[in-house]
Amino acid sequence: MMALNNENTLKQKKFYADSNKVTVFFLFGLIIIFSFREIYSPDLGFHLRAGEWILENLKFPGKDMFTYTVGTHDYIDLHWLYQITMAIINKFSSEFGLVASNTVVIATSFVFILLRIKRKQNLNEISNWQFLFFFAVTSTAVLFETRPHAFSWLYLNLIFLILDDYLELGKNNLVFLPIIMLLWTNTHSLFILGWIVIGCYVLGLIWRDRKLWTPLSKYALLSVLICFVNPYFINGAIYPFRQYQLLQGENVFKNTIAELASPLSFESYFFNGRFILVQPLLWFHIFLILSIVVFIKRLKRIQLHELLIYLFFCYLACTAVKNIGFFIFAVLPATIKGIQPNDGVAHKPIVQWWNSEKTQTFTNLVISAASVILMIAIITDTYYINYRSNERFGFHYNNTILPFKAASFLRENKLEGKVLNHFNFGGFLIYMLPQKISIDGRNEVIGEDFYYKYSILWNQIDKKPIIDKYQPEIIIFPHQNEFLWIHYFKKDTAWRLLYFDEYAAIYIKKGYADSISAVTYNEQLSGYKKIAELQIDNILKRECPLNFPMLMLRKQYFPLYEMGLSTFAYYDDRFDEAIQIGLNGLLNSTVACPEMYYDLGHYFFENKEFERAAYCYHRYLETNSDDLALARIKLIASGKIQQSQSEP
Repeated sequence: MMALNNENTLKQKKFYADSNKVTVFFLFGLIIIFSFREIYSPDLGFHLRAGEWILENLKFPGKDMFTYTVGTHDYIDLHWLYQITMAIINKFSSEFGLVASNTVVIATSFVFILLRIKRKQNLNEISNWQFLFFFAVTSTAVLFETRPHAFSWLYLNLIFLILDDYLELGKNNLVFLPIIMLLWTNTHSLFILGWIVIGCYVLGLIWRDRKLWTPLSKYALLSVLICFVNPYFINGAIYPFRQYQLLQGENVFKNTIAELASPLSFESYFFNGRFILVQPLLWFHIFLILSIVVFIKRLKRIQLHELLIYLFFCYLACTAVKNIGFFIFAVLPATIKGIQPNDGVAHKPIVQWWNSEKTQTFTNLVISAASVILMIAIITDTYYINYRSNERFGFHYNNTILPFKAASFLRENKLEGKVLNHFNFGGFLIYMLPQKISIDGRNEVIGEDFYYKYSILWNQIDKKPIIDKYQPEIIIFPHQNEFLWIHYFKKDTAWRLLYFDEYAAIYIKKGYADSISAVTYNEQLSGYKKIAELQIDNILKRECPLNFPMLMLRKQYFPLYEMGLSTFAYYDDRFDEAIQIGLNGLLNSTVACPEMYYDLGHYFFENKEFERAAYCYHRYLETNSDDLALARIKLIASGKIQQSQSEP
């Protein structure tokens, strides 16, 4: 009987060990799938162009060379090592290489954090690691874009690994700290985080050993001094302190750039009055609450360096969404460590049950299943569509976030005139166009003062002052949020519409490139089905597709393209074309899309087809709320506006 029990115990242990391996496999699969996301960061554009410029000129930037507006401003480029690396990758493997290399860096960061978790024990001896690791992946996934901060995650994990090995295992690999800091300084400007982490460990050792000078101190000093080995010497070393200003509440960038907003806001849970639970910040909020509970639980036995690191990185994460990843990588191992049951202490039966191998095996299976479901949802785009993100699975440039097609049109037609551009377009246009642009997202180069003045001019109803000031020949902007520009150009006859797509519009001054033919509505409508008058009501009244089928294996489609293209037609007073495109959006969509009904309500209303407008508004209000839709329904019901004669 005892032999049978021992055999069952061994089988249970083996099954638990195997389930841990399977969970690791699926979690890393989830990391890779999350990382393969269509390129959507405009900043990647100026990074690629800067890398090409450095390789072409064999020198580092000094003054800004990408804009004609702030050419006298200093350009301290501490990303140069990242930039030339990505420029070389881009040259040989284009978009796929960019996304794949970023995926490798992110996955490697998680490999190192897994090594930190199992440094003193293997996973079979650690409980509750799987769901915390899952929340860590899903919390940071929103930041898996192709940008240099992925390398900062890698360097941060390496520094933690070396310091913890020294402090807890007595392994002396401290000589690598200055080398990592040298690489970090010349890869990403947030290398100062390395100083802070090393400083926390130095203070912890001073407190523990009651000595001002510790074996770590000389390597800490070298790690600081070596950061002066950069193309800008002292100006480069103190550069992160200038960036710190961006996190201050009164800073104009902090108040207008989404990634600098605090993640403690709950606005992301609501979209058009509809509550959305499964969205990126959910995972972070869960992890944050769990980590705080564990932190409080460990307060009596926490070490000084752990206390300082938690407080600092928690503060950092709460100030800006872009800092969530640093918090996760800094505190995940300590959080897992803090949630372990204390050895030699009698625990309640429920605690013993929860930490048993059988329960942990079941938890592994749940996390593995959740990872598979999420992977399917990501690959089919259901995950992104659920919270109405424009991000998509893949590796090409995302033309609903970047003006790839519009910039390609300018480049293919050799339109190299003076450009006036939207702030969000600048970074990508630097890469795509040969000429200088007016503004981009290098905030420290552009400067708060110039950004503020430019924004005031750009957002005015009357666009003549900004046009007179900069005298552009080409103006390019994201039309969905910039309808005032379209309305202005309908009155200013000195300009003509040259190009439009689902995201961007280009207007050029008459007299410049008159030989270039404009893109027409017929061209943009050529890929869509012509909807006859008698078909319209049948299309409007069709049943909605299944709402976010998480386990369906086919690609899901939400009509972002049709919504964008029809919106431009609407702003351009081409209501019939807007209606045609919008109806095709309903036909093409594989998921419920009340937003398309909302837009169609506007199009029908302006086209004086009020019954159809009211119907579309009603369809939208079934799942959302909107004051304008309600007001227009009441207005139509009152009979105070006249119906179009063309509508049956």
